[in-house]
Amino acid sequence: MNIGEWVFKRAAVYPDGIFLTEEGVRTFTNREFNKRVNRMAHALEGWGVVRGERVAVLMGNASEFLEIFFACAKTGAIMTPVNFRLAVPEMIYILRDCTPRVLIYSTDFTVRVEEMRGSLPGVKYYFRHGGIAAGGDPELAGAVAPFPDTEPIPREEVTLSDPLFIMYTSGTTGDPKGAVLTHGNVLFGSINTVVGCGINRSYKSLVVAPLFHIGALGAAALPVLYAGGSLFLKGFYNASEVVGLICRERINYMFAVPVMFQLLTQTEEWAQADFSHVHFFIAGGAPMPLPVIRKYQQDKGIYFVQGYGLTETFRLTSLDLEDSIRKAGSVGKEVLHVLLRIVDDRDRDVAPGEAGEIIVKGPNVFAGYWNKPAETEETMKGGWFHTGDMGQRDEEGFISIVGRKVEMIISSGENIYPAEVERVLQALPEVREAAAVGMPDRKKGEVVAAFVMLKEGAELTEEALLAAVKDRIAGFKLPKKVIFVKDFPRNSIGKILKKDLKEQVS
Repeated sequence: MNIGEWVFKRAAVYPDGIFLTEEGVRTFTNREFNKRVNRMAHALEGWGVVRGERVAVLMGNASEFLEIFFACAKTGAIMTPVNFRLAVPEMIYILRDCTPRVLIYSTDFTVRVEEMRGSLPGVKYYFRHGGIAAGGDPELAGAVAPFPDTEPIPREEVTLSDPLFIMYTSGTTGDPKGAVLTHGNVLFGSINTVVGCGINRSYKSLVVAPLFHIGALGAAALPVLYAGGSLFLKGFYNASEVVGLICRERINYMFAVPVMFQLLTQTEEWAQADFSHVHFFIAGGAPMPLPVIRKYQQDKGIYFVQGYGLTETFRLTSLDLEDSIRKAGSVGKEVLHVLLRIVDDRDRDVAPGEAGEIIVKGPNVFAGYWNKPAETEETMKGGWFHTGDMGQRDEEGFISIVGRKVEMIISSGENIYPAEVERVLQALPEVREAAAVGMPDRKKGEVVAAFVMLKEGAELTEEALLAAVKDRIAGFKLPKKVIFVKDFPRNSIGKILKKDLKEQVS
């Protein structure tokens, strides 16, 4: 059994059902998509890609991305999606680390590929997707077309324990690490979301977040495909277009990062948009500001399935719709096939209300870091994956994320978690988003510095802000410096780069 059987079974049982649509470009039925996957699988074998060999993909959201993914699943190859927002040296690091035999890229990235080409001696084949490439590499569609669309028969059986793809972490605290995800990880990651969210064949998912990221692939695409639903692929370039698309295509499910959901509410189309067909939205990649959650609830009657997950694990927790108001700000409870503990520095469980590191175990947890046995052993101490995230449970078992272990602020021996400061600041009506970091202090070691982005048209001074929150948070947690910003430095998924902020106050 392997993940490639998903598309085979869909084609066999519901051949005329819709698999995916690309806006204004094309639509494929289950039967048509499976045939395209089969051609791609035969092409990989024709290019000498054997079981366990890597295929790197540098492209935006397109059918071919998923065709390569499922072709690798059928043949035992390993796909490596590359974040196209990275700088060329970062891409080179990743590609030299995973040593792919084939690199498939969208023509939009031709210039970057040309810059990298001399640094990647292990790449034997380059294929371009769409357009005309200056380097003269073969066009992917033409290269795949001669191959048969029959089901491939791999030389060795591909099972759930085989690696399926390597997804590199953002590298905000060092060089990117390649998380190796197996077929079994994908299966149970999808099951956890399907069971936890009640996804079924009727769902049409709008995939706007980039598929090279685990949030889009693991939350927006794979669970819906596993359940028999369909996808609508689009890049997130214009928030107004996305609002219109949700209405026109009657989208009922979408994963996006918080900044994307914020942008939708700021469009002219927002006020008149009919979202009555939306079942719910899923936010991930960063904490969802409570004012944004409430705006969707009040303006559109839409609830968010909040959750928490990592590149290495897929979804770990889920906050059910019925609790989304009462427990807003929590990430919920662990999903079905996950064991989750919150522990101290000696891996002892902490009491409810106390903060500790989140550690997890389950069939969705990755196989390890590519080419990094020492880092794998360190993070899998005692058979539990140590996430590096700090969390706490309340008396009902609901989990809240309070920050990264490495971001914890220690002031005069007191532990301060950035998330608890940020929640208080973001509760102010004038504040759109806030980030707290540690600032060096001679007497206390560290104190809190807060970076604050105000809502459009709002005015607030540092003195007024501190006066508004001084009774809502302990004195030692109160920011000692407030810096107002127009925007934050972010990584490719919209997460604030606190390392960059900390450098500004160090």
